[in-house]
Amino acid sequence: MAALISLSLSFLHKLSLYFQLTKPRLSVVVVFSAVMGAMLAGMEGWEGVVWLLLGGYAITGAANAANQVWERESDRLMERTRGRPLPAGLVSVGEGLLVSVLLGLVGVLMLGALRWDVAAWGFLAWALYVLAYTPLKRKGVLAVVVGALPGALPPVIGYWAVRPEATPFLGWLFLLQFLWQFPHFWVIAWLAQEDYARAGFRMLPFAYQAAEKNRLALLLSVWALPVGAATGFLWGLSEAKVVWALLLGLGVGVWAWRGLRRPTRRTLRSLLLALTGYLTFLYLGLWLLS
Repeated sequence: MAALISLSLSFLHKLSLYFQLTKPRLSVVVVFSAVMGAMLAGMEGWEGVVWLLLGGYAITGAANAANQVWERESDRLMERTRGRPLPAGLVSVGEGLLVSVLLGLVGVLMLGALRWDVAAWGFLAWALYVLAYTPLKRKGVLAVVVGALPGALPPVIGYWAVRPEATPFLGWLFLLQFLWQFPHFWVIAWLAQEDYARAGFRMLPFAYQAAEKNRLALLLSVWALPVGAATGFLWGLSEAKVVWALLLGLGVGVWAWRGLRRPTRRTLRSLLLALTGYLTFLYLGLWLLS
């Protein structure tokens, strides 16, 4: 009995390590925006939501696992990531690849249960994240531009699963999530700049030592959010929805302006929290206004 219990605990521990490869917090944000995209398109019933939840998490987890396999040596150099399963030696490269492949297949099949073009969108997001963004992280700001593309696709995938047509509202959603990626990337890069420098990642728009230039770039990227929201007026979208997005963007912009006058780890973490709140309340508000 003791041996059986020990074996069970060992199995559960291994599963928890595999689960860590999916970067759960990041994956939840991705899946949330995909589901909200579907809800904004008018998804009815829970069956479609379940397929989107499970399939979206699986394919996002597959991308994150592949990313960690690719960056395992870099992760070993960074304090914030050296405890991850691969650099810590708790999971082998073969296991990481197997988890990524299996999750990717499951994700494609589940999204394909909605429609196969939805699965194709999911695969495109995986490919952009793993095959384009990941290797470009050492090349400079281009990585952020490329990484923002798969980061902005989840609401498109969710919306497309319900309403497979290009609409002004869909383009606006994509724009808002695309613009959100830049301050989100750059706040994290600033907080982790010492780690990123050790690993050779060049994610900030300017050299890590150019603090003032990076501060201005980050501030401008935040203020791009209300500007992007205001384009909804030009596209003839619901005024209530556009005003909601505009007010949220202005709120985060003021928060950033106050906090970035003298950037500290505390103010940067506060801005990161504000950006997460912006995305959450943006989608919830748009849904309630639908």
